[in-house]
Amino acid sequence: MEYIYPEYLYDFQCEASACKDTCCAGWNIAIDSVSMKKYKNYPGFFGNRLRNSIDWERGAFEQYNGRCVFLNEENLCDIYKEAGEGMLCKTCTRYPRHYEEYENLREISLSLSCPAAAKMVLGHRGTLAFLNEYRETPEEEYEQFDFFLFARLRAIRDYFYRVVQDRERTVPFRMALILSAAHDLQKRIDREQLYAVDDLLGRYQKPAFLQAAQKKFAAFENQGVKKRLERRNLWQKLYRLEVIRPRWREYLKEQETLLYGKLSQEAYEEACRGFAASDPDRALEYEQLLMYYLFGYLCTAVYDGDLYSKIKLAVVHTVLIQELDLGAWLSREKAFAFDDQVELVHRYVRETEHSEPNMEAMECMAAEDEAFGLEKLLTGILG
Repeated sequence: MEYIYPEYLYDFQCEASACKDTCCAGWNIAIDSVSMKKYKNYPGFFGNRLRNSIDWERGAFEQYNGRCVFLNEENLCDIYKEAGEGMLCKTCTRYPRHYEEYENLREISLSLSCPAAAKMVLGHRGTLAFLNEYRETPEEEYEQFDFFLFARLRAIRDYFYRVVQDRERTVPFRMALILSAAHDLQKRIDREQLYAVDDLLGRYQKPAFLQAAQKKFAAFENQGVKKRLERRNLWQKLYRLEVIRPRWREYLKEQETLLYGKLSQEAYEEACRGFAASDPDRALEYEQLLMYYLFGYLCTAVYDGDLYSKIKLAVVHTVLIQELDLGAWLSREKAFAFDDQVELVHRYVRETEHSEPNMEAMECMAAEDEAFGLEKLLTGILG
């Protein structure tokens, strides 16, 4: 089995009781079948506590005031403390590591919903590299797994990595470029013309293509009013999602009122320029965000054939986080530190990624909602 992961994966350290937003509160913790059997047969007093603290029908730990019943007053896990690390369920052992499974391949990322992981990912300042290793495991055979499509998706992703990490170009240009390329590549996938993908990728890397792209993108620039409108349209899609944390929707409404209600168009554009100039490292953080979404989700298109929606979501999530950053910067009297970025991103990812209905709703919107059309997105990015 091959495993691929970002170079910093093994540097991750859980902050345990020092974490400001513990992963043991705020959502249900599903228990895998192997751990359920362990808990059912664990001896003694603690075994009785285990059996009485599990919702056996749902296969999850019971909660008290929104916290796992095994999360003690010191924000430490009583299962770990009383029974040892080997008794933790798969969810608790893996988090914040996120696994995407392919035939004979596992890709492991760190979820930005964890504050410590978000700090590590967003704080990475070099161009991101990925490592791989091989482990002795039985060969797998997935029914109807399309290896040819998967190989093309990996090639596309490698090209997108190079685009996103090209620091000679602005982040908006990079986002517009991968979005436009994904639009064209999706047509080949839909027509089952996978043989044409390599030719397209070769064409994308020629100077003539970049010159043509610059000319095309110029038509979307300097449209401040339309840019603001399209970004607000995307923002309002977040209200269709279920809320994980109670204050989230109120926070969105407060920031929306500030950005799109209280500010004049001139003041909004001036704020955008001021925020962009306030910290040169912010572009690096958005680069890491795009890399996070590309690595985590692009190749899952092997299961549904929808590359384009994956790229649209990578871009839209990054744009919405940019808008949230702008609102926070203004709300805090133009003070927005790296720790503020980590806090905001981890909250956003918790809301959008840790709910299957929310993930499905975003995928559906990306595929069908007119707000996710190419011209509208390019206007929102470049305008």
